[in-house]
Amino acid sequence: MLFYDYLARMGCAFVMGTLIGIERQYRQRNAGLRTNILVSVGAAAFTVLSCDMTIGNGDPSRVAAQIVSGIGFIGGGLILKDGFNVRGLNTAATIWCSAACGTLSGVGLYAEAAVLVACVLITHCLFRPLCTWIEKKESGLFQYTVHVECEQNLSNKIQQIIMNVLSFDRNVKLNALFHKTSGKKAIVYCDMEMQGEHKVLLDLLVSRLRSQDGVFSAGWEKKNLPQEDF
Repeated sequence: MLFYDYLARMGCAFVMGTLIGIERQYRQRNAGLRTNILVSVGAAAFTVLSCDMTIGNGDPSRVAAQIVSGIGFIGGGLILKDGFNVRGLNTAATIWCSAACGTLSGVGLYAEAAVLVACVLITHCLFRPLCTWIEKKESGLFQYTVHVECEQNLSNKIQQIIMNVLSFDRNVKLNALFHKTSGKKAIVYCDMEMQGEHKVLLDLLVSRLRSQDGVFSAGWEKKNLPQEDF
Protein backbone atom coordinates (compact mmCIF):
# COMPACT_ATOMS: atom_id res chain seq x y z
CA MET A 1 0.00 0.00 0.00
CA LEU A 2 1.28 3.44 -0.90
CA PHE A 3 1.97 5.81 1.97
CA TYR A 4 -0.50 8.48 0.83
CA ASP A 5 -3.22 5.82 0.66
CA TYR A 6 -2.36 4.87 4.23
CA LEU A 7 -2.59 8.53 5.28
CA ALA A 8 -5.97 8.88 3.60
CA ARG A 9 -7.39 5.88 5.42
CA MET A 10 -6.00 6.88 8.79
CA GLY A 11 -7.12 10.48 8.24
CA CYS A 12 -10.64 9.34 7.46
CA ALA A 13 -10.70 7.21 10.63
CA PHE A 14 -9.43 10.18 12.62
CA VAL A 15 -12.14 12.50 11.28
CA MET A 16 -14.92 9.95 11.83
CA GLY A 17 -13.79 9.28 15.39
CA THR A 18 -13.59 13.02 16.02
CA LEU A 19 -17.15 13.63 14.84
CA ILE A 20 -18.52 10.94 17.11
CA GLY A 21 -16.26 11.91 19.99
CA ILE A 22 -17.27 15.58 19.96
CA GLU A 23 -20.89 14.66 20.53
CA ARG A 24 -19.94 12.29 23.37
CA GLN A 25 -17.62 14.84 24.93
CA TYR A 26 -20.29 17.52 24.76
CA ARG A 27 -22.63 15.29 26.76
CA GLN A 28 -19.78 14.49 29.20
CA ARG A 29 -19.86 10.73 28.77
CA ASN A 30 -17.18 8.40 30.10
CA ALA A 31 -15.89 7.69 26.60
CA GLY A 32 -15.42 11.11 25.07
CA LEU A 33 -13.43 12.69 22.27
CA ARG A 34 -10.04 11.07 22.80
CA THR A 35 -11.42 7.59 23.43
CA ASN A 36 -13.51 7.53 20.26
CA ILE A 37 -10.60 8.86 18.17
CA LEU A 38 -8.20 6.24 19.54
CA VAL A 39 -10.69 3.42 18.99
CA SER A 40 -11.35 4.53 15.42
CA VAL A 41 -7.72 5.01 14.35
CA GLY A 42 -6.68 1.86 16.20
CA ALA A 43 -9.24 -0.22 14.34
CA ALA A 44 -8.16 1.38 11.06
CA ALA A 45 -4.47 0.64 11.75
CA PHE A 46 -5.15 -3.02 12.48
CA THR A 47 -7.30 -3.28 9.36
CA VAL A 48 -4.62 -1.72 7.15
CA LEU A 49 -2.00 -4.03 8.69
CA SER A 50 -4.20 -7.05 8.05
CA CYS A 51 -4.75 -6.09 4.41
CA ASP A 52 -1.02 -5.56 3.81
CA MET A 53 0.05 -8.78 5.50
CA THR A 54 -2.49 -11.01 3.76
CA ILE A 55 -2.18 -9.82 0.14
CA GLY A 56 -2.49 -12.98 -1.93
CA ASN A 57 -2.17 -15.17 1.14
CA GLY A 58 -4.70 -15.26 3.98
CA ASP A 59 -8.02 -13.74 4.96
CA PRO A 60 -7.96 -10.09 6.13
CA SER A 61 -11.48 -10.37 7.53
CA ARG A 62 -10.14 -12.40 10.45
CA VAL A 63 -8.59 -9.29 11.98
CA ALA A 64 -11.90 -7.44 11.63
CA ALA A 65 -13.56 -10.21 13.63
CA GLN A 66 -10.93 -9.84 16.34
CA ILE A 67 -11.49 -6.08 16.44
CA VAL A 68 -15.16 -6.68 17.18
CA SER A 69 -14.24 -9.02 20.04
CA GLY A 70 -11.62 -6.64 21.42
CA ILE A 71 -13.98 -3.68 21.45
CA GLY A 72 -16.41 -5.81 23.43
CA PHE A 73 -14.01 -5.74 26.37
CA ILE A 74 -13.77 -1.95 26.26
CA GLY A 75 -17.52 -1.58 25.97
CA GLY A 76 -18.07 -3.98 28.86
CA GLY A 77 -15.95 -1.78 31.09
CA LEU A 78 -18.18 1.21 30.34
CA ILE A 79 -21.40 -0.51 31.43
CA LEU A 80 -22.16 0.13 35.11
CA LYS A 81 -25.01 -1.05 37.32
CA ASP A 82 -26.36 1.73 39.52
CA GLY A 83 -28.98 0.27 41.84
CA PHE A 84 -31.82 -0.93 39.63
CA ASN A 85 -30.51 1.02 36.62
CA VAL A 86 -27.85 0.13 34.06
CA ARG A 87 -25.70 2.96 32.76
CA GLY A 88 -23.28 3.17 29.86
CA LEU A 89 -25.08 1.04 27.27
CA ASN A 90 -25.29 3.88 24.73
CA THR A 91 -21.64 4.81 25.30
CA ALA A 92 -20.54 1.19 24.83
CA ALA A 93 -22.56 0.90 21.62
CA THR A 94 -21.04 4.17 20.39
CA ILE A 95 -17.53 2.83 20.97
CA TRP A 96 -18.51 -0.21 18.93
CA CYS A 97 -19.65 2.06 16.08
CA SER A 98 -16.41 4.06 16.29
CA ALA A 99 -14.47 0.85 15.80
CA ALA A 100 -16.68 0.01 12.82
CA CYS A 101 -15.95 3.44 11.31
CA GLY A 102 -12.24 2.82 11.72
CA THR A 103 -12.51 -0.60 10.12
CA LEU A 104 -14.42 0.78 7.15
CA SER A 105 -11.86 3.56 6.75
CA GLY A 106 -9.05 1.02 6.97
CA VAL A 107 -10.32 -0.83 3.90
CA GLY A 108 -10.98 2.39 1.99
CA LEU A 109 -14.79 2.45 2.29
CA TYR A 110 -14.96 6.17 3.02
CA ALA A 111 -18.56 6.77 1.96
CA GLU A 112 -19.77 3.82 4.01
CA ALA A 113 -17.90 5.15 7.05
CA ALA A 114 -19.48 8.58 6.57
CA VAL A 115 -22.96 7.03 6.42
CA LEU A 116 -22.31 5.16 9.66
CA VAL A 117 -21.16 8.34 11.41
CA ALA A 118 -24.27 10.15 10.19
CA CYS A 119 -26.44 7.36 11.61
CA VAL A 120 -24.68 7.57 14.98
CA LEU A 121 -25.04 11.36 15.20
CA ILE A 122 -28.68 11.30 14.11
CA THR A 123 -29.43 8.64 16.72
CA HIS A 124 -27.82 10.62 19.53
CA CYS A 125 -28.90 14.13 18.55
CA LEU A 126 -32.32 13.77 16.93
CA PHE A 127 -33.73 10.65 18.56
CA ARG A 128 -32.89 11.70 22.13
CA PRO A 129 -35.98 13.99 22.47
CA LEU A 130 -38.14 11.25 20.95
CA CYS A 131 -36.88 8.69 23.48
CA THR A 132 -37.52 11.13 26.33
CA TRP A 133 -41.06 11.76 25.09
CA ILE A 134 -41.79 8.02 24.81
CA GLU A 135 -40.43 7.35 28.30
CA LYS A 136 -42.59 10.06 29.80
CA LYS A 137 -45.62 8.86 27.85
CA GLU A 138 -45.23 5.27 29.05
CA SER A 139 -44.11 5.90 32.63
CA GLY A 140 -47.22 7.81 33.69
CA LEU A 141 -47.70 10.82 35.91
CA PHE A 142 -48.34 10.50 39.64
CA GLN A 143 -49.08 12.89 42.46
CA TYR A 144 -47.58 12.19 45.85
CA THR A 145 -48.23 13.77 49.23
CA VAL A 146 -45.70 13.50 52.03
CA HIS A 147 -46.89 14.34 55.53
CA VAL A 148 -44.75 14.63 58.64
CA GLU A 149 -45.90 15.16 62.22
CA CYS A 150 -43.18 16.71 64.35
CA GLU A 151 -42.42 19.20 67.10
CA GLN A 152 -43.38 22.73 66.15
CA ASN A 153 -39.83 24.10 66.25
CA LEU A 154 -38.69 21.45 63.72
CA SER A 155 -41.03 22.42 60.89
CA ASN A 156 -38.46 24.53 59.03
CA LYS A 157 -35.80 21.84 59.33
CA ILE A 158 -38.18 19.18 58.02
CA GLN A 159 -39.06 21.33 55.02
CA GLN A 160 -35.39 21.86 54.29
CA ILE A 161 -34.71 18.11 54.39
CA ILE A 162 -37.54 17.50 51.95
CA MET A 163 -36.19 20.14 49.57
CA ASN A 164 -32.66 18.73 49.76
CA VAL A 165 -33.76 15.18 48.94
CA LEU A 166 -36.12 16.09 46.10
CA SER A 167 -33.92 18.69 44.42
CA PHE A 168 -31.68 16.01 42.86
CA ASP A 169 -34.49 14.41 40.82
CA ARG A 170 -35.43 16.39 37.71
CA ASN A 171 -38.64 14.35 37.28
CA VAL A 172 -40.07 15.88 40.46
CA LYS A 173 -42.32 18.91 40.25
CA LEU A 174 -43.01 20.44 43.67
CA ASN A 175 -46.51 21.91 43.92
CA ALA A 176 -46.73 22.91 47.58
CA LEU A 177 -44.69 22.71 50.78
CA PHE A 178 -46.25 24.08 53.96
CA HIS A 179 -46.98 23.26 57.60
CA LYS A 180 -49.87 23.60 60.02
CA THR A 181 -49.50 23.99 63.77
CA SER A 182 -51.59 22.32 66.43
CA GLY A 183 -50.52 23.15 69.95
CA LYS A 184 -46.89 22.14 70.34
CA LYS A 185 -47.01 19.97 67.21
CA ALA A 186 -46.68 20.81 63.53
CA ILE A 187 -47.74 18.83 60.47
CA VAL A 188 -45.65 19.41 57.36
CA TYR A 189 -47.27 18.71 53.98
CA CYS A 190 -45.49 18.35 50.65
CA ASP A 191 -47.51 17.94 47.44
CA MET A 192 -45.57 16.98 44.30
CA GLU A 193 -45.93 15.49 40.85
CA MET A 194 -43.53 12.87 39.51
CA GLN A 195 -43.01 11.38 36.08
CA GLY A 196 -43.14 7.66 36.85
CA GLU A 197 -43.25 5.89 40.19
CA HIS A 198 -40.48 6.83 42.61
CA LYS A 199 -41.20 4.61 45.58
CA VAL A 200 -37.54 4.13 46.40
CA LEU A 201 -36.96 7.88 46.56
CA LEU A 202 -40.04 8.44 48.71
CA ASP A 203 -39.16 5.59 51.06
CA LEU A 204 -35.69 7.08 51.42
CA LEU A 205 -37.17 10.48 52.20
CA VAL A 206 -39.60 9.09 54.78
CA SER A 207 -36.85 7.01 56.44
CA ARG A 208 -34.64 10.07 56.73
CA LEU A 209 -37.49 12.11 58.20
CA ARG A 210 -38.36 9.44 60.73
CA SER A 211 -34.75 9.30 61.91
CA GLN A 212 -34.90 12.94 63.04
CA ASP A 213 -35.37 13.61 66.74
CA GLY A 214 -38.72 15.20 67.42
CA VAL A 215 -40.53 13.53 64.48
CA PHE A 216 -43.59 11.57 65.61
CA SER A 217 -44.68 10.11 62.26
CA ALA A 218 -44.00 10.38 58.52
CA GLY A 219 -45.54 8.82 55.43
CA TRP A 220 -46.59 9.34 51.80
CA GLU A 221 -49.63 8.76 49.60
CA LYS A 222 -50.04 8.44 45.84
CA LYS A 223 -52.75 9.00 43.22
CA ASN A 224 -52.70 8.99 39.40
CA LEU A 225 -53.04 12.15 37.34
CA PRO A 226 -53.82 12.68 33.63
CA GLN A 227 -50.74 12.66 31.39
CA GLU A 228 -51.31 16.11 29.95
CA ASP A 229 -51.19 17.83 33.35
CA PHE A 230 -47.38 17.52 33.58
